[in-house]
Amino acid sequence: MMIDEIMDCFVNPIKSKIILAIQVKEQVTAKQLMELDNDIPQATLYRTLNRLVKAEIIEIVAENRIRGVVEKVYSINKKADLLDVNKIVTENNGEGYLQMFSNYTMALMREFSKYAKRQDIDILHDGSGFISAPICVTPEELNELALKVAEVMRPYVKNTPAPERKMHTMAVIYTPPAGNTKSEKESEDFDHDS
Repeated sequence: MMIDEIMDCFVNPIKSKIILAIQVKEQVTAKQLMELDNDIPQATLYRTLNRLVKAEIIEIVAENRIRGVVEKVYSINKKADLLDVNKIVTENNGEGYLQMFSNYTMALMREFSKYAKRQDIDILHDGSGFISAPICVTPEELNELALKVAEVMRPYVKNTPAPERKMHTMAVIYTPPAGNTKSEKESEDFDHDS
C-alpha cells in the first residue's frame, strides 16, 4: 500500500465515506453500505470497493451465499494499519503531515460545497455548523480532552440511519500551538546566551 493510495482515500469523498462506515461498523456488506448512504450509485460503490480491496486498504473477511448470490463482507485490512501515515507522524515529516491535513480539509470542503449547492438547503434546521475555540492546555490536558470528545461521540457513531436520523460527518481538528515550539524555544535560548 502506497502513501498516494492512502491520501486518495482522505480526499476522495466516496472512498472516505466507505472507509469511515467500515471503520465504524467493523464489518459490512455492500448492501449495508448502500443503506447507510444512498447517495452513492450502486455501480460506483462496487467499483470503489473493488479498488479499495485491490489497494489492500480493505479486505473481504467473509462470503455469504444468499439465494445463489455471493454477498461479500468487508473490513479494514489489519495488515495495512496505515503504516505510511504512522511513518509520517513518527518521522515528524512536516510536508507529508501538511499533505494529509490538506487532503482532510479538502474532503470536508467538498462535502460542504455539495451541501451548499443543494436547492433544498436549510442551514438552521439541517444540522450543520462549525465552531472553533482557543484553549490553553498542556499536552496531557489535550490528550484528556481528546479522550472525552471520543467518549461523547462513541454512542452516536454506533447509531444506524433511519428516516429521522441522517448521517453527518463530525470532524475535530487540534491546531498546533502558535509559537514557542521546542525548536523555537531552543533558538530563543541560544539567542539569549550569545
